[in-house]
Amino acid sequence: MSHIRLRIRQSRAETEGLVPGSRRSKNSFEKNDEIWVVFDRDDHPRFEEAIAFCRKNGIKIGRSNPCFEVWLILHIRDYNQIRPRNQVQALLSNLRPEYGNSGSKIIDCDEIVTHVVKAEKRASLQLRLRKQEGDKFGNPSTTVGCLTYAIRNADKLARS
Repeated sequence: MSHIRLRIRQSRAETEGLVPGSRRSKNSFEKNDEIWVVFDRDDHPRFEEAIAFCRKNGIKIGRSNPCFEVWLILHIRDYNQIRPRNQVQALLSNLRPEYGNSGSKIIDCDEIVTHVVKAEKRASLQLRLRKQEGDKFGNPSTTVGCLTYAIRNADKLARS
């Protein structure tokens, strides 16, 4: 499983004063909270078992096939080529040189996050194409845009 570190200068939680110990309730879950898991398809032999477990337990899934880098590429451009993860990672490295610099997998989110709505739309189109092809979550695809949309929507509701 690939691991990517996302560099963020200061989190929104910190700017809102949400730091460890700042919650008022001992129960950290609110009424409309959702639980999400995010993972890659890669070549994991128990991938479908993990999907079934999440569905059975009401856990929402942000999946990427073949890898999370598909989601990051969609912030920059459309992507619909069936490729193994190493080729997808190489493409991201070409698009975002800081990603592959010295073998690191670091993305600076300050600029890329400004394109999240575009990435969500591209991911949605990608999923529609995979569904038309008969493989709903085939290569390439990602549902991480569903998670980012849910986060933005929850924020909007909390502010109204």
